[in-house]
Amino acid sequence: MAIDKNETVHAISIGFVKYGESSLISTCYTLEYGTQSYMLKGILSKGKKKVSKSFFEPLNLLELQASKNPENRLGYVKEVKLHSPYSSIPYDISKKALVFFLSEVLLQIFREEQGPNPKLYLFIKKKLIWLDTQSHLGIFHIKMMLELTKFIGFYPNISNSKAPYFDLESGCMSYVKPNDHFIEEPIKSYWIIILGTAFDDLKDIKPSKKQKAELLDKVVLYFVLHLQQFKPPKSTEILNEIFKTP
Repeated sequence: MAIDKNETVHAISIGFVKYGESSLISTCYTLEYGTQSYMLKGILSKGKKKVSKSFFEPLNLLELQASKNPENRLGYVKEVKLHSPYSSIPYDISKKALVFFLSEVLLQIFREEQGPNPKLYLFIKKKLIWLDTQSHLGIFHIKMMLELTKFIGFYPNISNSKAPYFDLESGCMSYVKPNDHFIEEPIKSYWIIILGTAFDDLKDIKPSKKQKAELLDKVVLYFVLHLQQFKPPKSTEILNEIFKTP
């Protein structure tokens, strides 16, 4: 079958799976086409290669020379380069754990949200570049997940912020205690504060270790309730351990 000519594609590497003995299939979120899968043929074989596996580490920002066939099946990558190389993420164990967790979240989001969304792509790219420059990471992952809901249709409605409960199923504040899946004080106040705080000011929010873990659990549950196939990321417990300090 005929393959389209190579074109420049701007991509965020989300994850990959092994294919055969020496190849990988990489999932990327692209500016131009949304979610795309690429065959990285022979990338695990010995010897010199134009394309290295290291380019496709979680949430790397890439510029690809890639081809794509008319049926929108697997594309093929001819050349790749880092579009915005990170200066700290690859060398910081906490940041690496954080981007691995976020890649698990994004992989599940992009299974359901496959089409192009330039605003979402640029938001993720901007925040990853921001993360690379930061030293205080305490609740970045929680804020990031909440902000992602703006783009996928279930951003929390906190207009009645004085109500004692946040109903995770309806996504709204409630004066009546919900039967299941809700947030109350003191977590409710942190939930509202985080939603109203800019990324640059997150360092001023300092929940306890227990509160931070509960906040993350509630955000993950919020995703489970609103995205049909979403499952809690496997790296959640590891992330809670790494980010146990304020």
